[in-house]
Amino acid sequence: MGELFDVAELVRVAVEDERTGSAFYATAAGRAEDPNLKAAFADMADQERYHQARFEKMLAELGEIKPPEQYSGQYASYLGALTRDRAFPDEASARAMAEACETDLAFLEVALGYERNTLNLINEMRLLIRADGKAVVDDITCEEQAHVVSLLEAREALGG
Repeated sequence: MGELFDVAELVRVAVEDERTGSAFYATAAGRAEDPNLKAAFADMADQERYHQARFEKMLAELGEIKPPEQYSGQYASYLGALTRDRAFPDEASARAMAEACETDLAFLEVALGYERNTLNLINEMRLLIRADGKAVVDDITCEEQAHVVSLLEAREALGG
């Protein structure tokens, strides 16, 4: 069987995750009550935008891919299955999710779920890419882990 996933496709997913994460955090920053949390969310939105730009650069350097398939649509089906349950399928849903949060702890729980889902997806994909792409995936993983740590620290500071 041919390889099902390539680092370029992982980076495309990471670009979209960072875009939607930025939309969530920007909206949360405008709605959170705690001033420290507002600042943390604004910083996270900035970090997501920075990561998005970084991943877009990586993608441009990787070039286009043509994944092998045993049948037409196999690759698209597999990618869809991996990404179907993403926390924020698009920017509008990310903003809507933030608008639906009624407390600062609710913002943090949604954000932690988003970051953990992203890490799970990246870790699953890591198993599917070529060895020469592992460094990129490891770098993405470190960035997402830093987000989880920041969010957990914020939750702890709020007594959650």
